[in-house]
Amino acid sequence: MFRPFIRVIAIPGAGLPVVASFLGALPIGMLGLGVLLLAHSTTGSFAAAGSVSGAFSIGNAVGLVTQGRLIDRYGQTRVLVVGGLLCPAALVAFIAASSTHAPLLVSAMLAAGGGASLPATTSSMRVLWPRLVRDPAQRSTAYAVLATQFQIAMVAGPLLVSALVLVGGPAGAVLVAAGFACCGGLAFAAAPASRRSRLAADAPAAVPRGRLGAGMWTLLVAGFGGGVAGGMMTVSVPAVAAEHESAALAGLLFAALSAGELLGGLIYGGVAWRLPPARRLVVGQAAAALGMAALVLLTGTPAGMLVAMFAVGACLAPIAIASSALLDDIAPPGSLARAYTVLVAVGLLGVAAGSAVGGALGTSLGTRPVLLIASSALGVVASWTTVRIRSLLAATTRSCATS
Repeated sequence: MFRPFIRVIAIPGAGLPVVASFLGALPIGMLGLGVLLLAHSTTGSFAAAGSVSGAFSIGNAVGLVTQGRLIDRYGQTRVLVVGGLLCPAALVAFIAASSTHAPLLVSAMLAAGGGASLPATTSSMRVLWPRLVRDPAQRSTAYAVLATQFQIAMVAGPLLVSALVLVGGPAGAVLVAAGFACCGGLAFAAAPASRRSRLAADAPAAVPRGRLGAGMWTLLVAGFGGGVAGGMMTVSVPAVAAEHESAALAGLLFAALSAGELLGGLIYGGVAWRLPPARRLVVGQAAAALGMAALVLLTGTPAGMLVAMFAVGACLAPIAIASSALLDDIAPPGSLARAYTVLVAVGLLGVAAGSAVGGALGTSLGTRPVLLIASSALGVVASWTTVRIRSLLAATTRSCATS
């Protein structure tokens, strides 16, 4: 299973960017919790801390899309160097502002600045992989490497914060995350493969602003819908755990989800698939909808919920990898970084919307109906992609014809 991954990582020029992109991903998993804990320790209010953490997340989403556009236009090096220097500066200023009990607005603005300038190493690695991997058969494995290491960073990040808080408090955790951001951004920018990466050589055609194409709109709508379902699940699962009077159950359920995502990514990347990515995407979406439906039926059984969460996670990784792989064919010429960052940002907006709607509906309808709505949303997403699959297959056919 691991041999395809080893072969891809061993491709000349891939080693340093892979390590740097992982270092750059760790702060994403660390800062959501670290910023929240630091703001709470100085304000004493989870409401205030939540607003500061939300500012960081919004800044990160906006900055991600902005950096994607800049990378497409100016290349990776300058963008990552600027981010690698600005992000730690903003976070250090945030630590200082929080420690001196500065006005909440100041802390929120500095947190947003840290999120906006967080170096987009994962997006840069996504742009770099098709330039490093010339064999199309290996690219699914390369994208699985990216998805798997990002998921590991999302699991390891909060664990690191928990350990660092015990040693140096929340400020120490945020400071270490700032160091990872700096090292990841600058190391990626210094990688020869990244410095050689130039848009002009790959995309001589000009890209009309705002023209994303039919295939991109198919992925964006599906990504938003999937995010909404994920957000609803995020707020509903802890509520179900509370009904079982088990605080630990929520953590176990999300751990099962993460374990499923890791295994799903490993299996996906280690298999030579005959189905085109568009059809794999539909299969993954439909399977995720069924897994969520099983979760609804098993809410009375903790062990059954663990199995269902694992199954849902095992479907989410192939969905993410197939969506990413399709960008090679459907992204407008010269806009791969922008397309990837917009796709990620739309998914994050979907999660935020799903969390808000799920929380409101959970109060009035209960948790199980919200999970059923989430399952239905995934079914609608699979139906949408099926109806629009020609927009994905047509782009893949054109790409094969011109290669």
